[in-house]
Amino acid sequence: MKKFLLLIAGLLMALAVSAQTYNNPRQSSNDSRAKVVKVERTANSTIVYLKFTANNSNTKSWLEAYPTLTDAATGKKYQAKEAMNFNWNGVSTGTRTYQIKFPALPKSTTSVTYRDAGNDGWVIKSIALPVQKANTNSQGSSNGFQKTYNNPSQKSNNKSVKVVKVIRTNEYTIVHFSCNLGNYNGLKMNTAKMTLVDDDTETVYRAKKPLNFKNETVYHGNPVFKVQFPPLPKNVSVVRFRESSNDNSYLRWSITVQLSPIHTQPKNNNNNNKTININVY
Repeated sequence: MKKFLLLIAGLLMALAVSAQTYNNPRQSSNDSRAKVVKVERTANSTIVYLKFTANNSNTKSWLEAYPTLTDAATGKKYQAKEAMNFNWNGVSTGTRTYQIKFPALPKSTTSVTYRDAGNDGWVIKSIALPVQKANTNSQGSSNGFQKTYNNPSQKSNNKSVKVVKVIRTNEYTIVHFSCNLGNYNGLKMNTAKMTLVDDDTETVYRAKKPLNFKNETVYHGNPVFKVQFPPLPKNVSVVRFRESSNDNSYLRWSITVQLSPIHTQPKNNNNNNKTININVY
C-alpha cells in the first residue's frame, strides 16, 4: 500500500512539474484586436486564452466550433476539445477573454498557429512556445522584492498626463504620474476614481490612497502625483492606469503602461516548484 501511494504521488508530481504557462507569447495576428495572452500546457491538455479587445461596449464577437492549433514544424493540426468559459457561437459584447481547451501538444512543439473554424475568423500565427528559457514560478513565495520602472513605455488618451515611474513590491504598487496643467488650468484629484486594470485578465485594482497630495484639492503647474495601489501579481506585464469622472460617465484619462513581469530566483534547485512560467516577447 505504501509503495502504491508513493507511486501515485510520484506520478502527480511529474504531471505538475511538466505544467508550463506562457504569458503574452510572441505572435502575429490578422486582427489587432485579437491576441493570445496566455497558453497553459500540461501532459493532458493545452489551454489557450484568446483575448478580444472591443472597439466599444457594443462590439460583438463569437467563436465557432471548433478552432485548431497547427504545429508550425510538422503541420499537424489539433482541434479544440472544449469551450471552457463560453458557448460556441454564443455572441459576446465588449472585451472578452476566451478560454479554449485543446489536446496536449508534443514537448517538441515550439510554435503554433491558431485558426478559427469560420472562413473569416481570427488567424494568429507564430505563437511562440519555447521549451527552454523557463522562469521558475515563485508567486507563492513570501520573499520580498522591489522593482522600479522609470518612464515606462506607454500610450495615453490624454497628452497632458504621463506615468513617470512605477514601483512594484510584494506589499504595494506605487504609480508616479505627471500632469501638465499650466498656470491657469487647475485640476482636482480623486483617488476613489483611480484604478489599475490588468490588460490580460481585466482584473481591476483600485487605488488605496494618495501619498503626496490631497483629494479634491486644486493643483496647478506640472506636479508629480504619487498613488498607492495593491500589489500586482508578478506575471502582470501590461496595465491600464485610469481615472474616471466623478459621475463615472467617461474616462478622464487612460494610459496603457508596459511593465515587464517580476522574476525571482528559487531558493534551491530541488524541483519542488510545480509550475514553470515562461514569458515570451
